Amino acid sequence: MLKGGQEIAYGQWGYQNQRRSKPIQRDTIFRIYSMSKPITSIAAMQLVERGDLLLDAPVTQYIPEFKDLVVRDEESTDGVSPLNRPMTIRDLMRHTSGLTYGFFGNTPVDQAYRQQGILVTDPNLEITVKKLSNIPLLHQPGETFHYSVSTDVLGRVIEVVSKMNFDDYLRKNIFEPLKMKDTFFSIPEEKLDRFSLLYTAKPGNKLKPASHIKSARYYDSNNSYFSGGGGLCSTLDDYANFCEMLLNRGSHDGVEIIKAQTIDQIFSNQLETLPNQRQFKFGLGFRIFPQGDYGWGGAAGTRFWVNPEKNLTIIFMTQIMPYGNRNLGESLRAKVYDAMQ
Repeated sequence: MLKGGQEIAYGQWGYQNQRRSKPIQRDTIFRIYSMSKPITSIAAMQLVERGDLLLDAPVTQYIPEFKDLVVRDEESTDGVSPLNRPMTIRDLMRHTSGLTYGFFGNTPVDQAYRQQGILVTDPNLEITVKKLSNIPLLHQPGETFHYSVSTDVLGRVIEVVSKMNFDDYLRKNIFEPLKMKDTFFSIPEEKLDRFSLLYTAKPGNKLKPASHIKSARYYDSNNSYFSGGGGLCSTLDDYANFCEMLLNRGSHDGVEIIKAQTIDQIFSNQLETLPNQRQFKFGLGFRIFPQGDYGWGGAAGTRFWVNPEKNLTIIFMTQIMPYGNRNLGESLRAKVYDAMQ
């Protein structure tokens, strides 16, 4: 935890490798899964700042494969309906694109994602986009917040616009300027000894190592699947640099990653015009919490929050998936706020 850029609390518990009695360390590398999404969102907004990407442009301007998208409609004669309006880049960033994830629901659209191996068998983002172009949307664009593969599609947009693969773009424009030296889609061999095992539940409220298949991409030096929605690994200190940049409105250690006014736009509620979304606030890649902080989390229990009003950063890392209802990070956050009152 940092306040005013200074670390005010740090703690470590448990094991990076339980069988080998190897404890978690400060430099342990974690799968951050969906904490990749805020990084991807900042990358996209860099391109918006430069005028290379338009926030309200149709996604088809950058991904022409999406030109024939339709929406699932069981009341129509052929089971689909045309789009009421095009999907935009803003829709991708605020999860109102109409896309889904495939493993949170069991609609015919979710089933099609699973059958096509979306995110699972794709060798690269270009193939993901081609597969998605042949599957109907779950909702009309702009009508419903629905957590989805939108940020992975955004990663592909960044590749098209920048003419770089997504990994190289992040390395040049975010990781190197922020000195995030341990953040990767694939971990270099010389750093694998710091990579935590992933754990899953077993009877008796205990843990066991998850299948190695879930981590295969992270070990593969030839990995070419750069999931902007959930593919990164990182460390506590690397992600703290990213969070401090957010807290400092786009700059860290004198290096500007993104402009302050862009940060203000990113942290403004993008769901105000949507029906039935008044209680849930989401910016451009970040959830907005009632206490004035912004953040998100990952599938293995990692969490972060930045609070500009309190000049505070909280980061929690663990490696349990499925994470279930443990809420360990949320409990830490609650205790921090209770202590500050």
